[in-house]
Amino acid sequence: MITPSKFITLQQSILGRLPLLLALPPPYTIHQLYKYVEDDFPDINEFIYAVDALHVLGKLDVDLESGIVRHAA
Repeated sequence: MITPSKFITLQQSILGRLPLLLALPPPYTIHQLYKYVEDDFPDINEFIYAVDALHVLGKLDVDLESGIVRHAA
């Protein structure tokens, strides 16, 4: 789930997993980044939601041509 609720704890939500992606030193490709954190995400969809959320929040830059993920400047 994206946000915590009555039944979903913060640690189980995507919002609770965002720091896991920010803790890794970039740059990584999307595939490398997923390989490092795949045990922390139940499926790839939640990983993509987390990357999208960080991108929308201005915390990650994703180069779509090369697939490189970096911390936003």
